[in-house]
Amino acid sequence: MPRPGLIVNADDLGIHPDINAGILSAHRNGILTSCTMLMTTAYWQQTVRDFVRPAALPIGIHLSLTLGQAVAKAGDVPDLIDEEGNLKLSASQLLLASYRGAAGEPMLRQFGREFTAQLGRALDCGLRPTHADTHQHIHMNPAIFSVLQDILPQFGVSRLRFCRERFWPIIFGADFLPITKRFNLAKWALIRWRSNQIISRIATNDELFGILYSGVVSKAALLAVIGSIEPDRLVEICIHPGFPAPTGTQYYKRPGYNQFICSIARKHEHDILVDEEVREAVRRRGLRLRAYDDTIKH
Repeated sequence: MPRPGLIVNADDLGIHPDINAGILSAHRNGILTSCTMLMTTAYWQQTVRDFVRPAALPIGIHLSLTLGQAVAKAGDVPDLIDEEGNLKLSASQLLLASYRGAAGEPMLRQFGREFTAQLGRALDCGLRPTHADTHQHIHMNPAIFSVLQDILPQFGVSRLRFCRERFWPIIFGADFLPITKRFNLAKWALIRWRSNQIISRIATNDELFGILYSGVVSKAALLAVIGSIEPDRLVEICIHPGFPAPTGTQYYKRPGYNQFICSIARKHEHDILVDEEVREAVRRRGLRLRAYDDTIKH
């Protein structure tokens, strides 16, 4: 089982080279301890060259059913992709569906094939993931969680992010408007509801921060979380730092993804991770910064 401590994990390594650069900076200069990498983007090979092969930082796998090009053969995942091979389902579809009975079984098999293909690509390119999570937390659907925890050990992955987040009253301050604009309260409620139905057989974190503030983490919120962490628990802060990608280019078919990686919020989240007051708060609490594979960050 993972030991107690604080994991600060950057999602979306591989989504764009500028985001990658910001993730590496936050690791080298701040409290970021690890990241998770997408295998479905046009930049995955570049990311392997620049981050995986030189072992730039601890890297897990960010499995996707909603972003990028499917890795499995089109004939193996026909219900997951559009005519161009793009993963087409939305997070809300995936989180809400039951996938029960005869109608659900074909979809679950296709999820398993796509997860297997992404994990196979990761191992083939030399990545030995510290852990796994999913883009937009779609594995918090109990049926998808079950598929994933059956597959991961076959690829030597023994640790999986669990996304049951407590309610943070601090959101009713200055951060309330950006949180509501991103529908984060609705996301939090949906994921919390679904996570309560999961029985995990795989090692997970004890607690997570990163859904209510998804995409818009503030310094005040980060300091509040650091101040509340219990030292005998394993807590993950899920965050999306980066240097914003240039605007005006369609990197992905869905406009929302392009807006996200081009947003100045990516730089803000990078900056708070390297902020000296935040670093000092971690030191003052005596929190041990670590990755899921127990790599300690000094």
